Amino acid sequence: MGYHPRMEPIGESIWCQDSGKPGVSLAISFGVHGNERAPVDAGLRLVEEFGRGERTLREGKLLLLHANPRATERDERWSEGGMDLNRCFHPDVLAAEPELFEQRRARELVEALERVEAEVLVDFHCTVEPGSRFLMQHPPVDHAPSRRAYSLLQADTLLADPDLNFGGVSFDEWMSTRGKVGICYETGWIGDPANSPESVHGEMLNLMRGHGLLEGEATRYPEKTLLSLAGTIPCEEEGFAWCDGMGTNLQRVAAGSVLGTYASGREVVLDTDAVLIFPKKKPELVKIGSPLVYIGLSG
Repeated sequence: MGYHPRMEPIGESIWCQDSGKPGVSLAISFGVHGNERAPVDAGLRLVEEFGRGERTLREGKLLLLHANPRATERDERWSEGGMDLNRCFHPDVLAAEPELFEQRRARELVEALERVEAEVLVDFHCTVEPGSRFLMQHPPVDHAPSRRAYSLLQADTLLADPDLNFGGVSFDEWMSTRGKVGICYETGWIGDPANSPESVHGEMLNLMRGHGLLEGEATRYPEKTLLSLAGTIPCEEEGFAWCDGMGTNLQRVAAGSVLGTYASGREVVLDTDAVLIFPKKKPELVKIGSPLVYIGLSG
């Protein structure tokens, strides 16, 4: 029968299984934002399945990271400190003395990736606002290991950001800047019943099969529609309100369209044909100096 190692904890809410055989070292992260329940519940189900020995690797290594368990306990986006964990992976933040849980947690997560020599990280998220699923990657779009990874995920849109316009602050960016595969996967709107733990669990399994970690044939999905992240529209005043019909994720908007207005009456006008990415509509996410929305360009 042979020896089949089980999933073992190697840190707080961090687990690893090493098959002892050559293969890809794959990391799956979930719960960077604690209330994104579909990825969290799917990931914790995997932890239980591997922990009970119901699943085991045929080769390679698997790292499972419940990135922000404190935020999940609160069923909120972040923990009591109010810091977005997915803005804590910039080198300056990692090098500073941590004051909040998220700052310390970012260090723990990157140390786990380094410990298992992870080659591929897929960080599973949900979008706060309605919209279809999409992928975001930072290596060039012709980066073969990244293409292999994202071909195993259902999203039909790929947002490319090789120039790190997102800011070099996120978990997947940290991986990418080290020459590895770092992908952020937005599995769909947080309020969409179709964006379920079962569907996300299936995609996590498909990702493992496609990298040879599990037995079975993987499903590979068609080429993605390509968007390029071009930058942001920042919030510059108090009291921003979106116009009716504006602010849907992946919404295509024509140049000259009014996105919304500030309390002063000043309009925010789009100066080019673009796709809206991560529009901020919840009041707690709209802050002066932070993006109102990221801008994607076709092709």
